[in-house]
Amino acid sequence: MGLMNWMLVFYGIVGITFGLYVFGIGLWGLVNQRPLVFPARQLMWFLLLCYLPITVQSFVPLLNSRGPVNSFFIMLPFIQIAMMMLLVFVFWRQMSGYMIFGVSDDTFRDGLISALTKLNLPFKETISKIKLTGLDADLQASVASWMGTAQIRMNQPQHVRYTKDIAGEMDVYYKNNAVKVQRITFIIYLLVGSLMIIFVSAMALIGPRFLF
Repeated sequence: MGLMNWMLVFYGIVGITFGLYVFGIGLWGLVNQRPLVFPARQLMWFLLLCYLPITVQSFVPLLNSRGPVNSFFIMLPFIQIAMMMLLVFVFWRQMSGYMIFGVSDDTFRDGLISALTKLNLPFKETISKIKLTGLDADLQASVASWMGTAQIRMNQPQHVRYTKDIAGEMDVYYKNNAVKVQRITFIIYLLVGSLMIIFVSAMALIGPRFLF
């Protein structure tokens, strides 16, 4: 099997893997009928996985070459690697903390206040963040109610471990209390995951000539 065919297989594996992950999030939320709390960097690694085939494919012209290679194709792999490293840096900074899917403004706030109370973390609410007065730390909490998504993260690196504790207590709150679930995010993830799986499966059946 040629190098291009192996690349097609690689694209297919990545596409199916990400499609199943996205589909699984949507299915989980619709089946369990409660908000989902998970580390934001879990999503980051899957997004980087989707970019990985492009980086790998940038090496194909060099590996297939049997003569002089255009300088552009020599530089392309290094450019792709640099871009991937930049994405890792940006995602690592921006996607710290935890994501919560299936929440509204009220359900997110109720879960967060319950968690802080159970953990005996005194706090003071401001417009853009929550001041944890006992730790002298800032908890950044944002919610997009129309999409049913929210994120929490600690601004001070030395207090990051408390984010995991808060997220854990929020998850317990959602398990033990009946809350209204914003289903839109789960529906979108279910549809996107299904379309990705169907698309990759269809391309696998049609053949590589339409991709390369």
